[in-house]
Amino acid sequence: MNRFLLFLFFVPARSMAQPITGLNFREWYNPDAEIAVAFDVVRLSNQMVVDFTISSRQLPLEKYSITWERRDTYTQRDGNALAETPVGVVDSEKQKKGSWTFPFPPASWLLVAKVTNIESKTSWTYFKQIDPKYPANGWLEKDGQKLQQKFLTLKKSYQVKSYSEAPLFVSVYFNDFKPATPPFADQVDQVDRFMFYDSTFRLAVGEMFTPTRPGVYLIQRDTNAAEGFAFLGVTDIYPKFSSIADLAEPLLYVTTSDEFAQIDLAGNDKAKFDKVILDVTGDRERAKNFMRSYFRRVELANNYFTSYKHGWKTDRGMIYLIFGLPDEVSINDGTETWFYKSSRTRFTFVKRGSVYDPGHYVLLRDKRFAETWFSTIDLWRKSRF
Repeated sequence: MNRFLLFLFFVPARSMAQPITGLNFREWYNPDAEIAVAFDVVRLSNQMVVDFTISSRQLPLEKYSITWERRDTYTQRDGNALAETPVGVVDSEKQKKGSWTFPFPPASWLLVAKVTNIESKTSWTYFKQIDPKYPANGWLEKDGQKLQQKFLTLKKSYQVKSYSEAPLFVSVYFNDFKPATPPFADQVDQVDRFMFYDSTFRLAVGEMFTPTRPGVYLIQRDTNAAEGFAFLGVTDIYPKFSSIADLAEPLLYVTTSDEFAQIDLAGNDKAKFDKVILDVTGDRERAKNFMRSYFRRVELANNYFTSYKHGWKTDRGMIYLIFGLPDEVSINDGTETWFYKSSRTRFTFVKRGSVYDPGHYVLLRDKRFAETWFSTIDLWRKSRF
């Protein structure tokens, strides 16, 4: 290990001295954030393996210090510095990858990373809950690299991996899940914790497979257990959309029922599609700005929140699409709250994870959100974003 790595991982342990519940995590969803940290957790027979990726969008990583802590609760003020060091660390100028391996925990705890700009002293905190009930007990690899994103590219080949040599079963669900309903809706579509698959096939550990149809691919050793790992099969352009058919559905939120019906009837006819958008915005330049801004948000929502359905269709994805990056994001055990200063609006999401997506959150809906929702939709239609 070179001297830079020694410095990076053995910075004197200074306490973060603030509970997780008191921090603002908006940078997790900021595409322009200076630092981004991603985690991927797999539960093995007697261990938890945590892969991490730390990326800098501006300065070389040597301009930052990184400290790691363990916290037992979200309200704990002082964490315990990790005595271990990560393994398999691979460096480039602006990215660092590695892995932590921990004994199987009797109870949940938090792995916390604090990244500090050495010159500006600005710090960012990222964490991952190490939960003994985490359902993912295997992973996929592509070209020898572990897949960390939650979606698969159709017609590309992947290798299935597990700590056990037992055969694995892939259940495929072709259900086109509905988009999230607005935050003031009375009824919300519920997804069963166990769905009925449309097709299934068997794989040996290490075997290659190629997804060919859009849908959810759930891989399990035991199809009767709430254990496994799932990915969404998507086209190669995802998280972006390009075809008229793909562009149409996300417009559900900002069009009237008649306008949306016209978009649906337009099919792949771009001229008819463009006419509806022009009628909505009232001006050609505004129409261009609207499409550019709106589908940039769709792309970001897909990138951050893809689950068993497209990211923009999830509750957090819907709020992100319409309202944008929150001013404040606070996290507690089982909840995530977003606050928007301009509208004085606070949205709370409750964790409802399952084998299909351990990190899935559901919005607590309320009729009082209607006024803020419709005024924001009006701004979109006038292309004022």
